Amino acid sequence: MEAKEQHEGGVRVSEYLIQPLIRLGLVKPNGMTVAQFEEMQGELRGKLAYMSVLNLQALQEQVAGMGGGRNRDKFPIAANILKLAAQIQAPPDGASPLIRAVFGNPLGKAAMVEGFAPELLAYLRHNRTWPREYDVRQIRARAEDAKRRLIKMEEAEARGFEPSNADLKLRVDRERALAKCQSIAELVSTETAQ
Repeated sequence: MEAKEQHEGGVRVSEYLIQPLIRLGLVKPNGMTVAQFEEMQGELRGKLAYMSVLNLQALQEQVAGMGGGRNRDKFPIAANILKLAAQIQAPPDGASPLIRAVFGNPLGKAAMVEGFAPELLAYLRHNRTWPREYDVRQIRARAEDAKRRLIKMEEAEARGFEPSNADLKLRVDRERALAKCQSIAELVSTETAQ
């Protein structure tokens, strides 16, 4: 994200998320200094700058009901807000340090070579955690299932059968995800070369 877009996005976050929550009466959480609270707000402005006005308003509506403390008037911590935000409008993949780190790691490189990158990307988008060994096995299994379906579909097409809408969607979605993975891998290689 360019500096100008980042700044404009931060202003949107303040205007449509942070300030409305403060006007509703949410105050700094217990155990957090004023400086830490301001730092947390800055972190939210930076990490949520990608969000649209409508989605920030939706997030604000949800966060308003999440107040902590005995009187439910404490501002929720940033981690909880970010988790909700990702459900409403996922951050762009290029903006996620986790996704870039995974695709810069031997795991991400293996995913590109072995053909399970789209499923790895889907896992990362959904879970926002580094995949453990068990997770990687599940990701690889999902990739094998998808590749098997695509091979069967291509064989059926070669015999003159029309593929189902679900199979066509799988092919398009997987090709789109693979292109996205390739662009992430290229971004990571550019970053490491600098």
